[in-house]
Amino acid sequence: MSTTNDAKRFSLPRALADAFRQNRGQARAADRLTLDAAAAAAAASASEGPVTTKPLSKSAAKKAEKREAKRRESAESTEATANASARWHRERRWGFASRLGFYDPAAPGVESSTRQMEFSHMAIASPPTSHRGLVFGVDAGSGWMIVHDPFTAYGETIESPNVCYIGDLGQGKSSAMKTWGVLRQLILGRRVVVIDKKFQKDLGAGEYTPLATRLDVAPVRFRIGGGGSRINILDPRIAARVNEEPGGGDLSTPAGQSMLLRAVMEEALARPMSPKEGKAVRMAHRQALRQAEAAAETAHIGHVLHALYAPDAITAEAAGLAVEELRGWGQDPAFELERMIEDDLAGLIDGPTSQDIQLNAGLTVFDVSALPEDGPALPIVMTIINTWLANTLYGQQRPVPTILLIEEAWHTVQGSVATVTRRNTKLSRALSLSCQFAFHHISDIPETSPAIAMLKECGTVLLYKQQKSADALACEDMFNLPPGSAGVISQLVKGTCLFKIGSHDPFEAIHVRSPLETELTDTDGAMKSTSTIAFTDDTPAAEVVSA
Repeated sequence: MSTTNDAKRFSLPRALADAFRQNRGQARAADRLTLDAAAAAAAASASEGPVTTKPLSKSAAKKAEKREAKRRESAESTEATANASARWHRERRWGFASRLGFYDPAAPGVESSTRQMEFSHMAIASPPTSHRGLVFGVDAGSGWMIVHDPFTAYGETIESPNVCYIGDLGQGKSSAMKTWGVLRQLILGRRVVVIDKKFQKDLGAGEYTPLATRLDVAPVRFRIGGGGSRINILDPRIAARVNEEPGGGDLSTPAGQSMLLRAVMEEALARPMSPKEGKAVRMAHRQALRQAEAAAETAHIGHVLHALYAPDAITAEAAGLAVEELRGWGQDPAFELERMIEDDLAGLIDGPTSQDIQLNAGLTVFDVSALPEDGPALPIVMTIINTWLANTLYGQQRPVPTILLIEEAWHTVQGSVATVTRRNTKLSRALSLSCQFAFHHISDIPETSPAIAMLKECGTVLLYKQQKSADALACEDMFNLPPGSAGVISQLVKGTCLFKIGSHDPFEAIHVRSPLETELTDTDGAMKSTSTIAFTDDTPAAEVVSA
């Protein structure tokens, strides 16, 4: 127990301990003298030879026993008196002395040998991680600190820098991403890019807005119909490569313009393109680039739409088709693309890239929380941002460790955009990029999606509570967890997760946050509001009154 003020200078237990040690030393000296005397007497008896003694009578034997009992009683009384006078150990806590600020006395030690004390060296669990990396929290089983970082651990305990978070709503995934994935990464001078999907009504923006504001970073916001930022899929900064098809070409580079354009077109059609439609879109893409270059402009999706409706003779000749035949092949894609530009993606991809879309030195936040949950806008914009980042990092001269965090990542692993996401993720190691995805359930990902393989390859997995046993069993099967792990996942409490690093067995981790991190990661402001409605005689309900 710690001391308070100057009370520790009295040192009452110390004086008692000294007296006890002195008496104990005197008792040991007396014992040694007694043993020496007994040994000398035994030696003398042995040298004199056998001695015959006269048997004692019954009365004499009884008197001897009484004297011996009296002697023992006297010795015990003397020892008890000595111990009481020098008592400094109490079996229970001395509350009065504790309130005065004294140290609580400890029990006296026991003398023994090293060999005899081997039993006291109980098994001690080793730390689940090394000491190199970023602090996440503590191990729920052993209390050891958990220190892990995808970049530091790469090549030692993991072979992929990618991370996935899986768990039910409200179990602490976002808190872990904001602290361990953002704030603590920035301390090391790394770059962090966040695609913020969760809308906060009390903020009128994404949930990363308070964190970005605290760091003097203005989020890049996307809104349908204008008023937000615009991103051009044909901008060389977004995707420099032009002629590329999914499943072919050089797989050591990020997705290019053709791959992005094909993904957008298939999202518009809500189905894969036919070979003829694919041919028409490829030729329209080349015509749009050629005409934009002649006009000293940067091509955008509007130029592609125009080329689909009106292919010129040069494009038709290059395709080996008549102009009318090429136009006919591209009619359905043109109709759907026009509808998407005017409705689903209005103001998002139909023009030059906004100037605020750039990679900051530290934190970059893309706020897509205002985009509709349904429809193609959200997955398309998230995939374009992913491709832009991958191409930006591909062109850097000196790699800088970068973290990409995607909330509600299931939008990027469905449909045609899943192929683009998978392509960019496979290059994480070459780009010094750690892609970190958050999902609610594995069932959010279609079984045929390329993202299934992407999740299996993640080097670090954080599994939060899955209330449904089927979801917990899916996690156990997906990540090859030890038998019975599904039961552990189903019983996890908020803020704890099953932490799996590489091929090592998982362990239960408790996420620890500082007071500042707790403030910046609080998303329960709306639920904890104490505001009420003030009623008056004039109106049934007046303005909201804050408590």
